[in-house]
Amino acid sequence: MQRCESLEILDEMDLPDAAVAESYRELRMVHFWLGNTAAMLRLLKRAAHTDRGIRRVLDVGCGQGALLTAIRARLGLEVIGIDLRLAPANTPVPIVTGNAVTDPLPRADVAVCMMLAHHLSEAELTAMIGNVARSCRRLIVLDLVRHPAPLVLFKAFVAPLLGKINASDGATSIRRAYTAAEMRRIVDKAIREAGRPVKQLRHTVAPLWIRQVVEIEWHGELKAVKDKRL
Repeated sequence: MQRCESLEILDEMDLPDAAVAESYRELRMVHFWLGNTAAMLRLLKRAAHTDRGIRRVLDVGCGQGALLTAIRARLGLEVIGIDLRLAPANTPVPIVTGNAVTDPLPRADVAVCMMLAHHLSEAELTAMIGNVARSCRRLIVLDLVRHPAPLVLFKAFVAPLLGKINASDGATSIRRAYTAAEMRRIVDKAIREAGRPVKQLRHTVAPLWIRQVVEIEWHGELKAVKDKRL
């Protein structure tokens, strides 16, 4: 299956606020149903168990903060997010507006990135990983896998339950995702270019290719960041 380059409806920055809010509300339930939220919480809990220094989590591409809210409620960690789209005024968690590929990132012990990687080109994903390496000592990426099996399952069992935007975007997301081999190649390239020694790297793919996870832990202390916003 060739990678699709088409943008998703929710990528359009001029969508009405009400449509965006409803789509994110529905996505929160989808990630709960499909186990993505639970999987990320398990990964963070395991990381916190092995690294007692984990206190603050950065969500890269956080949307309107649903995952951050769950992390704070379930794990009791300090949270902050960054997203291209301006967060609503009533968002219950701190979110800064910015581009995680090019802008300085808030400092955190661990960064999470759930369902963002497929929105990025190979060059952008490489740069985003390198950017995280400058502000966090760990990164957990959870994303889709481009494969016929999850596409068939999504169309048959998930899309009929969703609104028009997410039903369309879900199929596009799978077609835009990276295969496991592509993801590993991009991650290896990003690690080389970041120039920061890696302590641990783990890449796993779930049964039926429903998700893939990359976990990176870097060695060494972070360099000082002068951006006062962070």
